[in-house]
Amino acid sequence: MNIRLIVALFILLLAIPAEGQRRRVQKAQRVKKISPEEQMRLEKLERLKAAMQKVMIIDSIVVDKDGFLKYYRLSPETGTISDGDDFTHDSRRDGFFVYLNEIGNKFYFSRQETDSTSNLYYRESDNIKWSEPVRLQGINDEQQFRHVNYPYMMGDGTTFYFAADGDEEGLGGYDIYMTTYDEEEKRFLRPVNIGLPFNSEANDYLYVIDEYANLGWFATDRNQEYGKVCIYVFVPSEKRETYNAEDYTPEEINGFAQISSISDTWFDEEQYSLALQRLEEVRQAQKPKDHSSDISFVINDDITYRQLSDFKLRENVIRYQQLTTLRNRQANLSQSLEKTRDLYAAANREGQKAMKDDILSNEQEILTLYRETHNLEKAIRNSENTFLTKNK
Repeated sequence: MNIRLIVALFILLLAIPAEGQRRRVQKAQRVKKISPEEQMRLEKLERLKAAMQKVMIIDSIVVDKDGFLKYYRLSPETGTISDGDDFTHDSRRDGFFVYLNEIGNKFYFSRQETDSTSNLYYRESDNIKWSEPVRLQGINDEQQFRHVNYPYMMGDGTTFYFAADGDEEGLGGYDIYMTTYDEEEKRFLRPVNIGLPFNSEANDYLYVIDEYANLGWFATDRNQEYGKVCIYVFVPSEKRETYNAEDYTPEEINGFAQISSISDTWFDEEQYSLALQRLEEVRQAQKPKDHSSDISFVINDDITYRQLSDFKLRENVIRYQQLTTLRNRQANLSQSLEKTRDLYAAANREGQKAMKDDILSNEQEILTLYRETHNLEKAIRNSENTFLTKNK
């Protein structure tokens, strides 16, 4: 073979791997070139994954965003959540949500500002009239949020959840935040993003903890077509627990963050079964009932309401439902107290000692419920009479 041909072939064989290696290097360099903003986003996601809360999600349902609230099956004791136009009968409030506490004497709501941003306010009742709107201090003082909505106050009157967009700490769209009220300072502490898996790069909102059913709810439009949202039901954790990176692969961690499969979160079969049972009980309790003639509420000497539709003020329909809950709880507690007293009379000294605290506690709670029902009845009656007088 010609010596020059052999040399040429040898040089060609050497060049092929070098060219392939050069292409791989060039490709790797192209992959590594990402914007500073994208780099920050990826680093933020990794931090949030490392601190992600371990949570059991027991149910999910995809529904239309319009009217999604009716799929939240909450215990009456949690208070009432409404869309603004339903609560005020004002179409301009559509999409600005309202939370009314269980007693019915204070509600939190979102309101649009003149610059098209939105913030949270509250109004409270002195049993005669509602106060003027007061903006919540501490929530958006630094104007880090463009829109603040979806308020929910826990039963302790201190722990507060809402959703907002625009914050640098947010993942994108609406994120869910938590804050607590400082009674001494009369303001909320700086809000904290509650992180993954509750938040995503889509819109996540209306985080509610039903302490009576021990269930949590939130909505998101992640992985949904336009106009749809997915509502997730989860089991609240008494103690915050994160995923141990040594026990899961990166793919599994990503799956938990994105909620790729709720069945992957069923790490405790007994807890899962009990939670499903509680969810079914709440759903059964909220089946529609015929309220055509099942109430009797005296407004004044001349007027007694017989139907829920008789109430002139929307908030009094909600208040009456809360009143019914308080009355039922008082009746059940009174019945339980009578049984305990019967057992106390027949018990020995040790048994009586063990039951004494329960009896005293129940008596105190019944007294508290009596005062609450009395005040709520008075508030309903006064506001209805005021409305009727003004509109004669």
